[in-house]
Amino acid sequence: MATGGQKIFCPYCQQESALKPVKKYDGFTLVGETLACGFCGHEFADEEPEAVAEWVPDWARDESVRRVCYRCRHYVKNPFVQRCGQSGRDVEALHTCSSFSPRPTPPPPPPDPNRGKPPSIF
Repeated sequence: MATGGQKIFCPYCQQESALKPVKKYDGFTLVGETLACGFCGHEFADEEPEAVAEWVPDWARDESVRRVCYRCRHYVKNPFVQRCGQSGRDVEALHTCSSFSPRPTPPPPPPDPNRGKPPSIF
């Protein structure tokens, strides 16, 4: 069963679109809900629209594309300028360079010494 927001191929307008839920009313009473094409508004009563598979291009899966400055350990950001801590140049968050090195993963937080103890009233 298709749900609202799912990408479909509408056979009536011949476009890729999203399904949107449409509520049916009789006066002020809700009688039902159907799904309609978000582009042309055609309502799908009983027939099931053809869902479009989510396709991710190869460049989006490439890890080398994600080697951008804001993910680098040398990236220094402040309210006025963004700099590379290694070269000292002004950079933008989505710049890339050959001296990229990923940020280290942060250490886990230390255990809470008060865990399991009742709260103090003082």
